[in-house]
Amino acid sequence: MTPSKPNLFPKEYATHLLQIAAGDLATALALLNAPKPGRLENIPFMIQQAVEKAIKSVLIKKQIAFPLVHDLGILIALLPASNYPPGGFEWTALNPFASIRRYEEGALRITREEIQAAYDAALLVMEWAKHICR
Repeated sequence: MTPSKPNLFPKEYATHLLQIAAGDLATALALLNAPKPGRLENIPFMIQQAVEKAIKSVLIKKQIAFPLVHDLGILIALLPASNYPPGGFEWTALNPFASIRRYEEGALRITREEIQAAYDAALLVMEWAKHICR
């Protein structure tokens, strides 16, 4: 697999991508509140997607080119340290939900409480991104 080259998007796209991230987080909440949400892994996947897009919206607003990857650590590392999202590199714990956990249930169990905590933290990331992208 060839590595993705850095992409620089128009600054105006930051707001649009942030709206898409908000939609992903709304989907996570709907699944979290559903009596039968299906696979629990789908909820942190949507949270990961929201956080990924929020970080990418900040990169776009700051005009920092980034590769088209799902690895939150790579994306966060591109930001100046003073602009890391709330939680910083702890978000890399969601990386498996954007890759291998999408295709298998995995040996690791995740609880609704852990998912709720990730959702609550993602709300802070969304606020962080909105503040920067204004």
